[in-house]
Amino acid sequence: MPTESTFFLAGLFIVLAAAGWAFAYFSGRGNEEPPPPPVNADYLRGLNLVLNRQTDEALELFVRMAKVDDETLETHFALGHLFRRRGEIDRAIRVHQNLLARPNLAETQRHQALFSLGQDYLSAGLFDRAEKLFAELRGSPTLARSALENLVDIYERESDWQKAIEAHRELEMLTGEKSSQVAHYYCELAEKARINGDLDLARQYLKSSVRSETGAFRGKLIRAAIAQEDQDYAQAIRLYEQVLETDRRLMADVLPELVSCYQSANRERELIRYIEGLMAKDPDLKAALAYAVVRNGLLEPEILRDCVEDFVERHAVLAGLVEADRLAALADSDREQAMARIIVALRRLAESGVRYRCTSCGYGSQRLIWHCPSCKAWETIRPVQTLQLENLVT
Repeated sequence: MPTESTFFLAGLFIVLAAAGWAFAYFSGRGNEEPPPPPVNADYLRGLNLVLNRQTDEALELFVRMAKVDDETLETHFALGHLFRRRGEIDRAIRVHQNLLARPNLAETQRHQALFSLGQDYLSAGLFDRAEKLFAELRGSPTLARSALENLVDIYERESDWQKAIEAHRELEMLTGEKSSQVAHYYCELAEKARINGDLDLARQYLKSSVRSETGAFRGKLIRAAIAQEDQDYAQAIRLYEQVLETDRRLMADVLPELVSCYQSANRERELIRYIEGLMAKDPDLKAALAYAVVRNGLLEPEILRDCVEDFVERHAVLAGLVEADRLAALADSDREQAMARIIVALRRLAESGVRYRCTSCGYGSQRLIWHCPSCKAWETIRPVQTLQLENLVT
């Protein structure tokens, strides 16, 4: 079956042949007997190759035939784009390098050739070469925005957050549009500094993360971790509770840290009151609490085990599997031991599945990340808060 490339090449040859015929015809209309338009044998041979689906040979022939001039310049750009889409990056690079080698190339055309060559290098994973070309186009009157967007993409892929900040600020000045991405870049730098033990530098970066609601929320998580490492448990508890108030979906990530801070501060009774308050405000929160307990294997305080027990008893599948009626009839000590075993088993089940998933492209991850490596979107990866029970009932 003919491919898109086949139709493209066939159309290309037909258009060029028609243009040659029209030029010959109209240039000779003043003569009484216009000479018949010449038929280029290479055009016919190329068209025959296309119709026989020998597209590689046809493309090579066309590259040799097409002389770079003002009339064929756009054809070369289209040809290079076609090569890149087909994954034939070497050929695309050769086409665009040939264009750049042309003397007296207009500035606009040179910029377009540089940009196309940069896209070739980017597709090939040659980020350093692509970066140089896109950086050269920062001042282009027509391609500055696209060049900066590609530079941002390169710096994000390389996790070069300082350069990403510079490029994105330049892009914001050019377009007049603000974005939350810069706040994420500062959060990335702050998190790296925190992991490296430089808490003062982390705090410095966090001062620039509050320029957006997104940055303020993510920055709060990092500030809570810093306070926890500084053993400022009161501050960490306050920040973690604010995070849960904003987004309950992070319960499985925040609850173990919150429990640890309460226990380290010898405030277990306050922790129990806090959990009781959460469930009183929102009874449906028990399921999220139970999942967080299972995911992290939390056995203390007892109120957390009670959440899991309540979840199991109400679950249509789990209640039958663990014989919830018999579980409820056990003595307190026996039921406590049974629940501990159930939590361990459910944790293994939870760990067998994907922990986070991108709401944009479906990419799965076992850890919380803020930049999807698949679709490149920010803050689209969310916790999966359900146990994958399919294997238990098949």
